Amino acid sequence: MMQGNRLKPMQGYGSRHGFTMMDAIVVVLILGIVAMVGIPQFKGLLSETRLNEAAAELISGLQYARRLAVEHQRPFGLRADASQKSFAVFDVRYHNHENSHLNDLPPVAAHGVVFHPLSKTPYSVDLDSTYDGARLVTVPAGGEIRFYPDGHSSETASDFVIQLGHEQRTISVDGTTGQITVS
Repeated sequence: MMQGNRLKPMQGYGSRHGFTMMDAIVVVLILGIVAMVGIPQFKGLLSETRLNEAAAELISGLQYARRLAVEHQRPFGLRADASQKSFAVFDVRYHNHENSHLNDLPPVAAHGVVFHPLSKTPYSVDLDSTYDGARLVTVPAGGEIRFYPDGHSSETASDFVIQLGHEQRTISVDGTTGQITVS
């Protein structure tokens, strides 16, 4: 019989299986400390991301209004309402009409609000509900900006300020060129 080749358990390891209660407590403590440090930074990052997305949405609306003015050779604009925390892209020739004009190019809803090129719904954005607390704190005088067939806007300079928490973004439109910048 071959008894000499039998494996023997290593000293100190044969009876231990899994983690002790102390091991589990140490792991939970470490995870708790990491969470205490990481969660506020993660929340700040999410808030900044929502603010940047809200600013990008407003910039898209401005660019779309400008593009429509150049493409259709007539004025289009963006109307912003700080109290409602919203904005809409509109066709100037229908901004006082309460009826839709769906057969026109581009089609418009009531008060000349043009349809969004992707969603095919009126291009009107509620920043507060879409971006969880983002709001317009500054809009141009009269609450709107108009773009003309050569791409310039109605004002020498127009500023929109979007805020979320303590952070904000300023979107400026150069009246002469229609160029849009963010700071």
